[in-house]
Amino acid sequence: MKRMHGTLIFSLCLALLFCYAGSAKAESSQSNGAPTSAHLDFRITIPTILYLQVGTVGATVDRVTFAVVNLPGTGPVAGTSSGANPVPVRVAALVGAASTVTLRADSSTALNDGSGHTIPFDQISWTASGNFTGNTFSGAANQQLDQFTGPGNRTGTYTFSYANANYYPTGTYDGTVTYTLSSP
Repeated sequence: MKRMHGTLIFSLCLALLFCYAGSAKAESSQSNGAPTSAHLDFRITIPTILYLQVGTVGATVDRVTFAVVNLPGTGPVAGTSSGANPVPVRVAALVGAASTVTLRADSSTALNDGSGHTIPFDQISWTASGNFTGNTFSGAANQQLDQFTGPGNRTGTYTFSYANANYYPTGTYDGTVTYTLSSP
């Protein structure tokens, strides 16, 4: 009886092994001297990847400084970056061929001197090179700067200037613009 029980378990194990081997999805073939072949499928998945650089590459955020030395109305004042001048800009996107990639800026919080005086960002403009366009900050939270279609690597520069068109109290005014790259 024990011998029959052991034979039965062995037979069940062999049956399960053959069932498992038969259900495997690997392709195989066998021949006697003739060519034989087998196929193997491949798949590459490329996800949406967005890369944005405004300023020099590194651990710190660049600061653009305007040294005002003339009275308002005498012309714009060129900006000087703490990083590279002009400021490097790079947008890289792995997206679908018909997908749009949009670069936006949030300049809704004005520059301030810490004592309640402010200068709106619409006093700062820039010229651009490469794949980008120049403009003036609108002071809006979602200003569209540029839009591209499809995947690619776009590079260029921004050169900033301060309008120096209005009278503001003396002081040092600081502010931050946040750039956002998106693709629906």
